[in-house]
Amino acid sequence: MPPIMAQRPASRPATRLTLRSELKDLLLVWPWVESLALAYAIPASTQFAILLCLEEALSNVIRHGYRGRAGETLTVDCARNESSELVLTVEDQAPPFDPLTAPEAENRPDPSSLDELKPGGRGIRLMRRFAGSLAYQRLDGGNRLTMRFVIPG
Repeated sequence: MPPIMAQRPASRPATRLTLRSELKDLLLVWPWVESLALAYAIPASTQFAILLCLEEALSNVIRHGYRGRAGETLTVDCARNESSELVLTVEDQAPPFDPLTAPEAENRPDPSSLDELKPGGRGIRLMRRFAGSLAYQRLDGGNRLTMRFVIPG
């Protein structure tokens, strides 16, 4: 089943991206974010931050929340608010997980060399650094992660 993008007027990008619970669907995030960048005049540095945070959040849901189960979906909604922020909301139907209270989010020390670098546990720190703000909400049967990015005027 191909991913579904919401219908939209020709001059505006889709405000919703729906992905399957397969890592290969992450390839669809880049062109979607590029269409948002064109529509909202998002500078390259902010576009990079958005891509980094979205790929981290979505891959974590697919790998850890859904544990690689096929047939699940994730959605990303986009809105621009009055404060010149782009608000991205990721929703899933995975078991409850608040990434903002996860112990590895703050307590893992930085490695002193590449030999000490171990994979995992740094994505939440990256998201905190690159997003303007993060918020989590538990839903009935799912999770919602909201990321805000300031769009320079």
